[in-house]
Amino acid sequence: MWKEMIRPLFKSPKFIVGITIFLLIVLMAILGPIVYPKDPNSFAGMPEQPPSKQYPLGTDTYGGDLLAKVLNGTRSSLYIGFLVAIISMSIGLLVGTFSAIKGGVVDDLLMGLTNIVLTIPSILLAILIASYLKVRSLEVIAIILGILSWPWFARAIRAQLMSLINREYVYLSRLAGYGDFRIAIEDLIPAIATYTFMAFILFINGGILGEAGLSLIGLGPTKGVTLGVVLQWAVLMEAIRRGLWWWFIPPGVIIVALTSSLLIITTAMDEVFNPKLRER
Repeated sequence: MWKEMIRPLFKSPKFIVGITIFLLIVLMAILGPIVYPKDPNSFAGMPEQPPSKQYPLGTDTYGGDLLAKVLNGTRSSLYIGFLVAIISMSIGLLVGTFSAIKGGVVDDLLMGLTNIVLTIPSILLAILIASYLKVRSLEVIAIILGILSWPWFARAIRAQLMSLINREYVYLSRLAGYGDFRIAIEDLIPAIATYTFMAFILFINGGILGEAGLSLIGLGPTKGVTLGVVLQWAVLMEAIRRGLWWWFIPPGVIIVALTSSLLIITTAMDEVFNPKLRER
């Protein structure tokens, strides 16, 4: 099944471009801190130095090595993105699947909860929660974003499964004595694997942008370095006004490249697997 799903993607130029950019950034995030093992939290250099042989991306106001910060920040931002995706997708998949299979009162309760969370502005609630926490690790930021991002996915999963649940093969599984859990795992969820994977990519994208947004207003991680934290300090120290381009351009470019590549991947997948788009 996976081979049949993946093979058409590599015939799409958009998918190849998107996945290439994304994998290059992931490779940089994994190998960069190993190849360039400088401490991103050390302040050993001269302040606000432009790029040089010693400091390829220059230094910040406190003499911190910006290349080390960007490499480690890229790794941390990706880590948050993947954690947000895992948390959001797990909650949304559970809520949507149980709502579709059980129906009745369970469906009403779960969709009622989903609608309540959906009507609350997630970014405002994330700001409110983060502002009450004095210490915010990467995992805490991911949990805050993850528990607020799942409702749209739960509704979409429920809608997709409701269209599948009366199919003949599901009816035969019920006749064979399969329980709800086995039907969900073996019959329903595999049928929406493509959509689930696309949603996972969108959740990664949302996690990266969400962390950057929180960091820019001073509510990002208090431990560790992310791309958003690098940009936050650039804004605080007026790097843009003072022309310290090496401080704000590299993290900004990486965030744009990351999020754009993920959007290109999802667009390409939609064009490949969506029959209406494929006919155009």
